[in-house]
Amino acid sequence: MSTTKFSWETEAARYDESRGGEVRAQAAAEGLEALLPQGVRRLADVGGGTGIIGRRLRRDDREVVVVDLTHAMLRLAHERLPGRAVRASAERLPFRDGSLDAITSVWLLHLLSDSRPVVAEFARVLRPGGTLVCTVDKDACHDVGSDIDEVLGDLRPRRGNAVGAAEQDATERIVAHGAEFGLVPVGEGAFTAHLRGTTPASLADLIREDRYQFWARRLAPAARRRILDGLATLPDQNRKRPDPHFRLLALRRA
Repeated sequence: MSTTKFSWETEAARYDESRGGEVRAQAAAEGLEALLPQGVRRLADVGGGTGIIGRRLRRDDREVVVVDLTHAMLRLAHERLPGRAVRASAERLPFRDGSLDAITSVWLLHLLSDSRPVVAEFARVLRPGGTLVCTVDKDACHDVGSDIDEVLGDLRPRRGNAVGAAEQDATERIVAHGAEFGLVPVGEGAFTAHLRGTTPASLADLIREDRYQFWARRLAPAARRRILDGLATLPDQNRKRPDPHFRLLALRRA
């Protein structure tokens, strides 16, 4: 078992490059923009990390504030959006009630132990008619139907399986939370992550280093070993499999 301790503070320096860099950020920003309505003047990118996406959402007539908890991430975000990088919890945003036109949130909700308080906080700070656009079913979207996915089987979140339904960013869960706090679904979208492909060898390394998706850290030792053994049997250990398409959900404040 690896003794590596994952930390967003140490991950920040390599976060962008290891997750598709500028190409991935552009794809994500385009996907978000397609679901944002006209007239968004004040937007918060919550869990916005290094600001690599938030910078692309800024317009001459639109203020963008990046919100994150990680100091190292925010230092990079401040370089991209000077004076517009704020340290705060997604459960306690530094905005007045009804003060934002829009919130974007990419790859945050799946990390939470409970997404309900965060959705409630999003609803609080959005004005009536304001829009939330967030990623959903994040870990399930990594299932691209490859031989790697066959090895992972139902141990990993897939949309509709028991593990996937339990994830905090499952579409059905976010829609239900939204309904509780006056957020109505108004659209769906997607973007390709451009992660430069996963190989059996690279995935096995990530799992051993505890740097793979967070669901993998919940695996029992026997299940973890079974996955690593299965990956080792696959052909073309260094051939990249297809990139995932990440789902976006838009909800509007009633």
